[in-house]
Amino acid sequence: MSTPIDPSGIDTLVFDLGNVIIDIDYDVMIAAFRRIAARDFSELITYSAQDDLFSRYERGDISSAEFRAALRPYMVAGVSDAEIDRAWNAILYRYPSDKFDRLKALRTRYGVYALSNINEIHLTDIDRYVSQNLGATDMRSFFDHAYYSHELRMRKPESRIYQAVIDHAGIAPERSLFIDDKKENTDAAAALGFRVHHLTARDSLIELLRHF
Repeated sequence: MSTPIDPSGIDTLVFDLGNVIIDIDYDVMIAAFRRIAARDFSELITYSAQDDLFSRYERGDISSAEFRAALRPYMVAGVSDAEIDRAWNAILYRYPSDKFDRLKALRTRYGVYALSNINEIHLTDIDRYVSQNLGATDMRSFFDHAYYSHELRMRKPESRIYQAVIDHAGIAPERSLFIDDKKENTDAAAALGFRVHHLTARDSLIELLRHF
């Protein structure tokens, strides 16, 4: 069980998405790719160290078409764009409804933002799921603003992406809590003055925020 966070002095909450709000599973995604792959590329897609291809895609440096084209040498002949997208999106494992309910409740008292390293294919699928299953227009609608790496053309833990959030949202880092599942990301936010929490157990988020 996580130690509850003292909410005193906090008026803003900034959430990562993957493994904080949305449960992700790399093993499920890798298994999906293996069904359409001609080569083993599992080492390229790991939680701790992404191949530069995925970092560039998250930063918006390459398009979705260019991303699929880069993956095709690993695929069996004739694999469609839709099949690649389905395997890629298999990582989006579960959308815990209690977390989304909590976001709605938090917005009545706090500024609530998302800051996510994400890409166009994943975001399209997330927005589709949210629209079809959670009664919302898209993922952004759960936040005062959602900051997505591929749109900002920068990604965590680059300090400039946190500064972009500070400047655009007009928030004070010392009154803002940033929650992320990767320590390098919380460390970078802390260096700019954010109060931070490194979430090591995704199912502990609700308990973590119980005093908010």
